Amino acid sequence: MWPALRPDFPPRRGVWSLAFAVVLLLAYPARLSAQELSGISSPAKGTLDAQLVLALPAALATGLSTGVGASYSRLATKSGTFAYGASASWSTATEYTLIDAVRNDDIRLRLCGIVQRPTGRGVFALRLSAGGTLVYEDRTRAQGNRAGLSGSALDTTTWSMLPAADVEGVVFLRVWESWGMSVSGGPTLHIVNSGARWGWSSGLGVTWQH
Repeated sequence: MWPALRPDFPPRRGVWSLAFAVVLLLAYPARLSAQELSGISSPAKGTLDAQLVLALPAALATGLSTGVGASYSRLATKSGTFAYGASASWSTATEYTLIDAVRNDDIRLRLCGIVQRPTGRGVFALRLSAGGTLVYEDRTRAQGNRAGLSGSALDTTTWSMLPAADVEGVVFLRVWESWGMSVSGGPTLHIVNSGARWGWSSGLGVTWQH
């Protein structure tokens, strides 16, 4: 059985990292012409976002899952208040015990609904996502090679699809022409063995808007 998750691990670190990134983005000096500001104030029709991802593993009770992800969103209204889109990410985490070593690869696939507010060069958004996380687990017996184990006695692999939902706060900041930066984070929910498992996810990325 995996050890219980400590109350201060790692969400508190994730929250402080997210807050620091938001401050850095908002503190970036704005030196744009009136024409550029006018163009930026108009919400972009579509946003492509590529991110570095940090998250609590979907099925492991401890550890930090790291990887990459991408999302695309498109305006649903002319006012720019509502948008919709999709996202996908891959991340991996490995944990060790006296019995075995377990690697989990999480492939997160989501459809998203977004409520947002364009403000100058930035966009503040709340993204609600639902979908599934495909988990690939590779479990290897500790010291199994020395014991002469082989095949399924040494190493086992499984695939499982977990229903999931996310709530994320997102900040987009246009830096130069159509290019910008993004920071996101929030709680996640997975259904594991018919029970709810709460976690968190965060990302820091590069955006392209059109």
